[in-house]
Amino acid sequence: MSRSYFTEDAKLVKFNTPKWTFDECETIHNILYEKGYFMNCVSRRACDGKYHDAWQVEREDVPRLVEQLFRQRIVAEFQAEGHGKAGIIFGYDYHASTILDAVRRFQKNKREE
Repeated sequence: MSRSYFTEDAKLVKFNTPKWTFDECETIHNILYEKGYFMNCVSRRACDGKYHDAWQVEREDVPRLVEQLFRQRIVAEFQAEGHGKAGIIFGYDYHASTILDAVRRFQKNKREE
C-alpha cells in the first residue's frame, strides 16, 4: 500500500470562503442596529473546533433572532456568553453577501421595555 485511506475529515468538501471584512461587518451591524438589534461581529469557535464568523448579541434578543434566521433558512449555532450576551456562530461559513441579504429581510425587533 502506497498511501493510507482517507479519513472522515478528508472526505468532506471544503470551501475556502473569505472571512467577513470590516466594511461588511459594519454594514451588517448598521442594518441590525436600525432594526433594533444590538450586536457585534466577532469570531467564535464552533462545534467543529474551527473559528467562524459570529455575532455577539443580547441574550434577550436570541429567540427573535432564531426566528429571523429560521425564516431565511440560515443555519447557526448558539452559545451562551457572560453578562447577558449570547453568540450566534455561522459554522457553515456563509459569504457576507448571503448574510447581508438575509438581515435586510429581518423584521424589526419588538423590545418590551
